[in-house]
Amino acid sequence: MQVEASIIAKRYATAFLNLYINELTENDVLTISKLANFLMENRQFYVYLSIPSISYLIKQKALNRVAQELNLNKSLKKLMFVVLDHGRIDILDKILKQIDSCYKIIKNIEMFTVTSSHEITESEKNKILEFIKKETKATVEAKFLIDKNLICGFRIKSYKFLWERSISKQLQDVKKFILDL
Repeated sequence: MQVEASIIAKRYATAFLNLYINELTENDVLTISKLANFLMENRQFYVYLSIPSISYLIKQKALNRVAQELNLNKSLKKLMFVVLDHGRIDILDKILKQIDSCYKIIKNIEMFTVTSSHEITESEKNKILEFIKKETKATVEAKFLIDKNLICGFRIKSYKFLWERSISKQLQDVKKFILDL
């Protein structure tokens, strides 16, 4: 059942992007993420929209209210109403996540998590971003985190890229070497 929902969500996302990819802005993509997060955090909203005894008009008003609050563009509103019409409103969050990930693949945007053992300055962040761009030859989005367990170093990670230089990594390598003897 879960696999089927993912396949259906990917089909909706692909169809949406085939129609509207040239109209989407970076702000729209951020709004898609906000809407997906809203739906993930408010699962009871799906229950409300799935109740058959609630009229279709009231469900449309609820979706319009959400669209108004999040300042959604017309294409996203259309998507929500199409999904509601097809009786698949319960997978809207999966569709939105698929749109976000497929959009990033099409536009060659990679999301990275940069973990450091300490707080880093903006100029250091910019240097790290330049390093990532040089290595991956992609548009880069990154979030920066602090992990004291790294012990003086950095870890740069994405879906298909991992780079780490830290004392913690060196200690792991030594431990692995000793255990392999």
